[in-house]
Amino acid sequence: MKHIISYTLLALLILPTLLVAQPDKVYTSLSEVTNPADVYILRLNHQRLKAIPDQIFSFSNLRVLDLSKNRIRHLPPQIGSLTLLEELNLDRNRLDTLPNELGRLDHLVRLNLSRNPLLDLPDSLARLSHLEELRIWSTGIISFPPSFAALNYSLKVIDMRACPLSYDNQESIEAILPTPQKKWYRKCNCQ
Repeated sequence: MKHIISYTLLALLILPTLLVAQPDKVYTSLSEVTNPADVYILRLNHQRLKAIPDQIFSFSNLRVLDLSKNRIRHLPPQIGSLTLLEELNLDRNRLDTLPNELGRLDHLVRLNLSRNPLLDLPDSLARLSHLEELRIWSTGIISFPPSFAALNYSLKVIDMRACPLSYDNQESIEAILPTPQKKWYRKCNCQ
C-alpha cells in the first residue's frame, strides 16, 4: 500500500511538468502543433511554401521562425504580431519588399533576408534595438536609410557578401554604421 501511495504522489508531482510547454522543442510541421502557445521554435524550411500560413500568427510565444528555402513572395503585415520573436530566417525565398511591421519585432536579435530579390529595407527596421545580426547577402541592397544609425551600437554583424556594392556604397554604409563588423569582400560560396 505504501508503494501505491508513493507512486501516486510521484506521478502527481511529475505529471504537471510533462504537460508544460517545452521551449526547446523544435516543431517542423504545423500538424504537430496541438496548442499554439506551446510553440517556441518553428522550422518550416524546404517546405515549398508560397505564403506564410496564417496559423503561425497565433503562436504567441514564438521565439525562432525559420522559413528559409521556400518560395514565399510576400511577407504579410501580421508578421508584426510575433512580438517575442528573436530570430527570423527568410533566406532563399522570393521576397522583393518587406512590410513596415517588421519594425514591431522588438526582441529580434537575428534577421536573415539573404538570397531574396530585395533592393531596400524599410525605415522601420531602425526600431529593432536588440538586433545584433543582419544577413542580407546576395540581395540587391546597396544602401541603408539614414535612420539605421540608431542600430550602430546594437548591430554586431552585417553580412552583405555578394551584394552589388561599389566603393561609394561601402563608404556610405560605414558613415551610417561605423561600429558593426561588415562582411562584404568575400564572394558567396554556398550551395
